[in-house]
Amino acid sequence: TVVAGGPDYWRAAWSTRHTTAAVLGAVALFGLLVSARQNATGGDALVSGLDVAALTLAALVGAVTLATYVPPVGVPAREHLTGGSCGIIPLAATLVAPVLLAQAPATLLPLAALVACYGVAAGKRITDHASC
Repeated sequence: TVVAGGPDYWRAAWSTRHTTAAVLGAVALFGLLVSARQNATGGDALVSGLDVAALTLAALVGAVTLATYVPPVGVPAREHLTGGSCGIIPLAATLVAPVLLAQAPATLLPLAALVACYGVAAGKRITDHASC
């Protein structure tokens, strides 16, 4: 039996398709985030190794968030994607972050905020994916 939500739900429901979505999402997000960060630095290369580390961590956490939107095997998409606006907020936060990062100053503070935002979004999806 699969529990209704929380980390135990994802341990039981996570499948190869979630892993595939997470890997592809991480690659795509990393590319978007690097491009956004380079825009913030005026087109220069990334400022430091901390930039790369923070963007990598953000891409991985964001990709897990995105993968939680893939319905588990045997669960209809309509049933899995319930939650209304509360279910959309983590997705929107993950996808809009590169736009905001491109407009942020080239300091470490926006990167810390990015990782924190993605962490909150992932936490929301993992702990209670179907409701507020």
